[in-house]
Amino acid sequence: MNVNTPPKDNQPDAPLNKFLPLFAPHEEPNQHRVKDGVVARRRPSPLPVVQNLRAAVREWREAFYPGASETTRHLLHHWFAQAHRVPLADGGEAEFRYYFCQREAIETLIYLREVRGVETTSQLWTEFGGARERQLADGIPPEEDAWSRTLCKLATGAGKTKVMSLAVVWSYFHALREENSPLAKHFVIIAPNIIVFERLREDFRPDGGADIFDRDPLIPPEWRGDWNMSVVLQDEAGGAATGGTLYLTNIHRLYKERGAGDENGDDSSAPWAGPKVNRNKALDTGAALRERILQHKRILILNDEAHHVWTANRRGSRRLGFSTKRCPSAVESWSGRSISRQRPAIGSGSR
Repeated sequence: MNVNTPPKDNQPDAPLNKFLPLFAPHEEPNQHRVKDGVVARRRPSPLPVVQNLRAAVREWREAFYPGASETTRHLLHHWFAQAHRVPLADGGEAEFRYYFCQREAIETLIYLREVRGVETTSQLWTEFGGARERQLADGIPPEEDAWSRTLCKLATGAGKTKVMSLAVVWSYFHALREENSPLAKHFVIIAPNIIVFERLREDFRPDGGADIFDRDPLIPPEWRGDWNMSVVLQDEAGGAATGGTLYLTNIHRLYKERGAGDENGDDSSAPWAGPKVNRNKALDTGAALRERILQHKRILILNDEAHHVWTANRRGSRRLGFSTKRCPSAVESWSGRSISRQRPAIGSGSR
């Protein structure tokens, strides 16, 4: 292990050096701090699935994405290989580059779904895990393998919303441009509480100004005319839309936890979660919302701040169970900040 010796404590800048970044946000991590200095390699993950996936995706990236469709390669090149500038509030411009953790998260999702065809947890563990994971994969109950589920774990402030927007654009154009594409043009983004819902609304359907699809360089200019996405908020279940649809909703519009209180992890009544939700009203509007969502043959569900996806009673799975009965080809993509009883995560944080 190559450890670089840090500056002596008697040097004026020594305390500050411990807080300086070791690499730019858009760069792949190549160093990490330890107690006695800096190690000249990325911090390894203790999870074999994550470690093996990082290596596989890196090799795929460096080979310029073999096995991916033309649509996918075009989008990846547009996002990560072209220079982008975005307007600022003061009328100026600034360079725009996605963080490496955002890039690695969407690359991993694409690599698993399109290139390797991984659709179940047991398949993921078998192909990328160690001996223990392969043994555990044989014991996963069929109901837990019924949906295609992916967890992207990013650090707080790393930009999960940008990863969700990348996933939406990739899935939409893949479904639009690739023959017999299994991906979706319709999306459900789920917030855990009112505060997160309002934050997501400012990104996906702000009261004024551009949304995230216009602010960020998500859509290649030559494909702009093919982008047709309607954003439907949780209380707007009625009506019809052409093209793709993105439903933005609070979890309480979709599911009522029976007998759950704060002791079971329901944080919706916590002071920081915003005003308490009227669940009777939420369920009334939620019924119409569910009916509209289930008219689509394929949906991509993105669960923001998915803290409870893997808890012991699998509340996250039960919350969205309505979709498997009427929409069996639904694909779920979980996006979470911290997961209790965590199983191997495929996402990355630049740590």
